[in-house]
Amino acid sequence: MFQLDKSGFRQDINGLRAWAVIAVVLFHFGIPGFSGGFAGVDVFFVISGFLMTDIIVSGLGQGRFRFGLFYLARAKRIFPALIVLALVWLAAGWFFLPTPDYQELGSQIGYALGFISNIEFASEAGYFDTAAHEKWMLHTWSLGAEWQFYMLFPIFLWVTAKIFKQNLLAIFTALCILFALSLGYAFVVVQASPSDAFYLLPSRAWEMAAGGIVFFLARLHRPINIPLPIYALAWAMLFASFLMFDAQTMWPAPFALFAVVGTMLLILANRQNDLFTAHPVAQWFGLRSYSIYLWHWPFAVLLYFMGAQQSWLWIAVMVAASLVCAEVSYRSVENPARKWLGRLSAGKSGIVVLTVLVLAYVPAAIIKENHFGGRVAPEIDAVAAEVDNRNPRREECQASRSQGEPVGCTYGGDTLGVIVIGDSHAGSVIRSVERSLPSSNLHVLDWTMSGCPVIRGIDEVGNLTFACEAFIERALNEHQNIPSHVPMLIVSRFAQSIVGPMESENPLQEAPRYYIDELYERKSDAYFDEMTSALVDTACQFAQYRPVWMLRPIPEMPSSVPQTMSRSMLFKDNVERVSVSQQAYESRQAVILDAQDRAAAQCDVKIIELPEEYCDGERCWGDYQGRPMYYDDDHLSEFGASFLQPKLRNLFESLRIEEETNAG
Repeated sequence: MFQLDKSGFRQDINGLRAWAVIAVVLFHFGIPGFSGGFAGVDVFFVISGFLMTDIIVSGLGQGRFRFGLFYLARAKRIFPALIVLALVWLAAGWFFLPTPDYQELGSQIGYALGFISNIEFASEAGYFDTAAHEKWMLHTWSLGAEWQFYMLFPIFLWVTAKIFKQNLLAIFTALCILFALSLGYAFVVVQASPSDAFYLLPSRAWEMAAGGIVFFLARLHRPINIPLPIYALAWAMLFASFLMFDAQTMWPAPFALFAVVGTMLLILANRQNDLFTAHPVAQWFGLRSYSIYLWHWPFAVLLYFMGAQQSWLWIAVMVAASLVCAEVSYRSVENPARKWLGRLSAGKSGIVVLTVLVLAYVPAAIIKENHFGGRVAPEIDAVAAEVDNRNPRREECQASRSQGEPVGCTYGGDTLGVIVIGDSHAGSVIRSVERSLPSSNLHVLDWTMSGCPVIRGIDEVGNLTFACEAFIERALNEHQNIPSHVPMLIVSRFAQSIVGPMESENPLQEAPRYYIDELYERKSDAYFDEMTSALVDTACQFAQYRPVWMLRPIPEMPSSVPQTMSRSMLFKDNVERVSVSQQAYESRQAVILDAQDRAAAQCDVKIIELPEEYCDGERCWGDYQGRPMYYDDDHLSEFGASFLQPKLRNLFESLRIEEETNAG
């Protein structure tokens, strides 16, 4: 079926691994020209699907396949090097990571060792976001997806083989259906939830199934001769993926098809002596591809942690360190562990692997739950700790994006004093609103929903579960049952939904993510007019029944304020302050500022201007006198939000005077 060397080793597949890991490494270290190097992971998925299908189907056909032995073989291959990586970075982190970062490292290692990091990271920032370079174990997402595939795929093939009595054509057909279903799902979910599409197995299984399809094509239709032009085209598809795609490309569907189909053709071609794959350098990288993949990413994170990502010298140092550690891992961990475990019985080797895995997990779990202060300078820990200085009830009280009604938490006394409505930016200031109330008997009513701008009728393109429209509609109805003297404060990150994500290179050139009535292909004047008019109309509809206050947009910072400052204190002579020019702030927020002014003019919405501690006329700052005012890059910390209290107290006092005047 396939040409192999005497040991059954395929040089071409090993060479493909080399190109895949090289592309991934160059992409992660920001080497120009490899903007699509992340497609190397897709190559790995196809290879895994091919090899696993070979092992499982061959074992089933010969009546010797055992689930336990299959899982154990995968564990012997994957666990040892991963466990050593985890322990080394836990030990290294002790000496230089501030407490929040060290706890986060422990948390991420726990997810990695449980092979669920892809599920966890899917709920956080996207793979291509700036925050990705703050996640030490981000790269283990692919191990999680692959391990989940290893768990389920043998069951799928075993059940299919039983049903169709080992008929290869029938099993192949079932595999093609799996491929089509997963690919179709990827096409749908990539629109609604790009992070889920990128990280989770249902939208990735088609890539591994593609490898299985290659196995069956070769088994059912041998020999297969791939003409040289097609072979060259396959390489072109692979390198086009590495060189032409970038973080703005929809992934994995549809554009991962280039890398996947290219890899399928190259495996089918079975050319063992091709220079691209058989060269000794390619073979060296291929044999060490797993260890290189494991070790390179933490060094890439360290590069960003140091703020040295623009230094070619430091990039070279970190790449070299990755390769050295990978070589040590390959020679001292991967190979020896596999050979030693291979000499043990299945039962003994299984016990050893699971025991070591648990022993590695224990320190990660302990670090996650404990502070272990005193490892770095107290002033560094104090700055870093601002990441946790946020509303402790945010998860309890903030409705999810699929939840169409407010949770309805209250902060304070027994009598309603103010309604706060908005997204997570509203949630970040709500306790300062509570502290600004004129009486301890009053409370704040929390009507906040994650990622939901206060705009009536808003919907998200392709997201069938986005419940913001229902949330705002319910608020518009329910607030009419609340006494009209109770004011409402609107706080939203409007620019994120109307202008586009700040993290994007060209937010104005992207197709709008949100819409009211009409889908727009670009952010035209008509689009901005529709969105901002809806913003104004919504505020005015609330203002028909009660006093409405609206906070000016909270300035968005280019990076996490506490993390950037604390890390600069570790590695630099001067503290790196995070800021954005006031001109840039006003330019990004121009349509929002104008809409707020229109609401003030049309229906007497009171606008709360930003405190001078935030913006001084030239720049908007992320800290005040050396203490971060944000817990990340765009949410105010409890400390940062406290500067709003004088303005809020003045509003409550003005409202009291107005009520007394009207009553008199």
